[in-house]
Amino acid sequence: MAADKVRRGHSARLSVWNRLFHGLPVNPDELDLNLLCGDPSSTDERAACVTLRACAVLAQSERQAVRSALRIAILYWFSNIGEHRGAAGDPLEPKRTAFHLAEAIGTGLTWDEAVATVKRKPIDFAGNLAVLERVEQEYARQWDLVFPRTERAPISALRDNDYARQWNARRENHSGRPPHADRR
Repeated sequence: MAADKVRRGHSARLSVWNRLFHGLPVNPDELDLNLLCGDPSSTDERAACVTLRACAVLAQSERQAVRSALRIAILYWFSNIGEHRGAAGDPLEPKRTAFHLAEAIGTGLTWDEAVATVKRKPIDFAGNLAVLERVEQEYARQWDLVFPRTERAPISALRDNDYARQWNARRENHSGRPPHADRR
């Protein structure tokens, strides 16, 4: 039962990440932590939820440059989580409405490739570092709002857990390609 709740939380978070990536509005105050955080006792689960909330706040920025850099960063982050499986079977087409971030997991895009894939004007790697700095600042603020009077989990906890690999394994069909890869 607990494992099912964690899987549902992963799926719910991935859905919100997809909305953020596609530039759809996400109100951080409406994110249901009971749904998104499959195991509230898990540091990694709490860190994943707070990171998502932090990015939802940044996605509301009035500055187009921040929103664009965040979208590129999300694609870059998702391509570099999970087990590296080499290049995608087909070129990633993130402008396609049916594009799902699960298609990017494990493709190992560089920052420049993520920028080119999203078809934005060149944003050097300093853009990624600037977004990371803003995410970390907002992460600290959101942690204190969501989990007051608790020790803040380091944001780096997200790098070394299994949820990305679980998404990757669950999202693939018998052909080994994510189910959304065939949708145009």
